[in-house]
Amino acid sequence: MPVSPSLPAPSRVLSLGATAWFVAATFGQWAFVAFIVLFFGGPVLGGDLSPLNAKPHVTGYVPGDVVGNLQFVGHALLAGLVTFAGAWQLVPALRRRWPHLHRWNGRVFLSVALVVTLTGFYLVWVRGSQLGPASNLSISVNGLLIVVFALLAWRSARAKDVAAHRRHALRAYLLVNGVWFLRIGIMLAGLVLTPLGITIDYTGAPFILVSFGSWLVPLAVLSLYFAAERSRHAGVKVATGALLCLLALLTAAGSVAAIAFMWWPVL
Repeated sequence: MPVSPSLPAPSRVLSLGATAWFVAATFGQWAFVAFIVLFFGGPVLGGDLSPLNAKPHVTGYVPGDVVGNLQFVGHALLAGLVTFAGAWQLVPALRRRWPHLHRWNGRVFLSVALVVTLTGFYLVWVRGSQLGPASNLSISVNGLLIVVFALLAWRSARAKDVAAHRRHALRAYLLVNGVWFLRIGIMLAGLVLTPLGITIDYTGAPFILVSFGSWLVPLAVLSLYFAAERSRHAGVKVATGALLCLLALLTAAGSVAAIAFMWWPVL
């Protein structure tokens, strides 16, 4: 996401902050994609899905449950695809130089996002991959919002309403990455709370706060970014750009922690 040198200084700060966060987020998201490919790829190609039960809080491979197993594996692999595709939609060069690719990749992103969300509902409410009532509520609201904004992004694109499409698509992008935000949020919370002797379990207040924050905070920051873009006050743009730079550092730290303590150990 290059920054135009022609932008006024405050707008450049805001754009630089957004670019810094995007770079940090892409690093973390693609590390998550690599984990998905490595964790699921071997068992799927080898025909033995039992290693997928390495994460005990998730209902993974169940002998005889063909539909459930397909939903589980398909949901995970498609989640990797939608995460990978979503990042490319935010690269300005792709939109400018290859607009047809941008449009087709966008169709893939929105279509797969809807499929992943629906299979996620199945896994939680039918198959029983649940972490607790509060987490179930958070996941469900997140999923409903994905459906809403994916459909709004699709409709506004067909109507050629570029401004509305951008807003809805960015919201859909953040919401689709809620599972990734949850993981880096857990890591950041652990880095702060563990030295204080506070453990994070799936029914405690810290996890519940992180669970809801995994989609509420990104949406709030995006709204703040939109407001800063519209603002005529230089201080608002500079402050928001600085906040995004700070969030970029936290995102990178949470991603590195997730790689070290959450993803790498189970590969």
